[in-house]
Amino acid sequence: MKTLVKIAWRNIWRHRLRSLVVIISIILGIWAGIFVSAFSFGLNNQRKESMIRNQVSHLQVHHKAWAQEADVSYLLYEPDAIIQSLLELGAPNHTLRLKSMGMAATAHYSGGVQIIGINADTESELTGLGSRIDSGDYLGEKGRNPILIGAALAEKLEVKPGSKVILSFSDQDLNLVSASFKVKGIYHDVSSQIEKLQVFVRAKDLQSLLGLDANAYHELAVLLDDDKGVDALKSQLQQKHADYLIESWKEIAPELAFADEIMSQALYIIIGIIMLALSFGIINTMLMAVLERRKELGVLMSVGMTKPKVFTMVILETFFLALLSGPFGILAAYLSVSGTADTGLSLAMFSDGLASYGIGTVIYPVLPNSFYFGTAAIVFIMTLLAAIYPARHALKLNPIETMRTL
Repeated sequence: MKTLVKIAWRNIWRHRLRSLVVIISIILGIWAGIFVSAFSFGLNNQRKESMIRNQVSHLQVHHKAWAQEADVSYLLYEPDAIIQSLLELGAPNHTLRLKSMGMAATAHYSGGVQIIGINADTESELTGLGSRIDSGDYLGEKGRNPILIGAALAEKLEVKPGSKVILSFSDQDLNLVSASFKVKGIYHDVSSQIEKLQVFVRAKDLQSLLGLDANAYHELAVLLDDDKGVDALKSQLQQKHADYLIESWKEIAPELAFADEIMSQALYIIIGIIMLALSFGIINTMLMAVLERRKELGVLMSVGMTKPKVFTMVILETFFLALLSGPFGILAAYLSVSGTADTGLSLAMFSDGLASYGIGTVIYPVLPNSFYFGTAAIVFIMTLLAAIYPARHALKLNPIETMRTL
């Protein structure tokens, strides 16, 4: 076996340029596959985290019938009891909201919006809304009917801080209510669709206009440090408050959960496709090497080298190609991902298109460590599979005929 290993190793370097081309091709293929996968994984993570932090939250608590119809009369009748339970379970980050669908109108434009009544302090702590004000100021206690409008909607309405906007909506008795609001500030969001849809007012102003009590809310949003304890918290909270509808972010935004689940499989498919393409190059190279050495292989078989040993020798040559290229490709990819994980990759030129999908302009590539080991396994398996055809072709050579060839 040692002799076969030595012969296989020397055979690789007979044609150094050809071997180096194959090795470099595999290195670049692995690097590109892993880096594209890390970019895709980071993009998906950013979109998910952005939607959870800014919009969905990890948990939402509503009236039991809220999922069927978001009616203004479906209120949380004991929000303080739920908040107390959250504090006892170690989940202090929360905020209460009112929600109503309506119309926003100016002299230039009118369109449907979701009116969200918030408590300014807790909302800003939970979603960072106060830090996303581009112009004007955040909601405060002073002033009559202040409102925050998204940048995309502000452009359509042609308003700026200080402008007037008319909101029209139905109260709990289905009476049409119209009220004038003064634009306090214009906020930005990672999604331009959200900017066009959502406007924020003070909860007490919306409660008054809807004819609700001061402690009436439609939604309690809860944010955790990460999503690892979401299911456990939901289960515990549901046991204590069975009369409420308690949903995790996976139920509220199933498309985010679905993308998260299939991402790992999709990344392995990407690597598999790249390695499949490289396999044809390996097959071509090894088949060429076998055909060039027909006479030599015939001599080896005539002096006693068995066909299994010839087969093993060709497999070993291919294995050495993978052994030389695989680790370097994975290392180059790891260094590239690590080097851009903190600084990110700017896609500012595509900001408009990304914003429509709720994706920021800076993507931070990231990849689970297990993916590197999975990639290494795919590389070696695909490389060895690519060696089977050239090795089998070598077995079909006739020693007598090959030695007669020039």
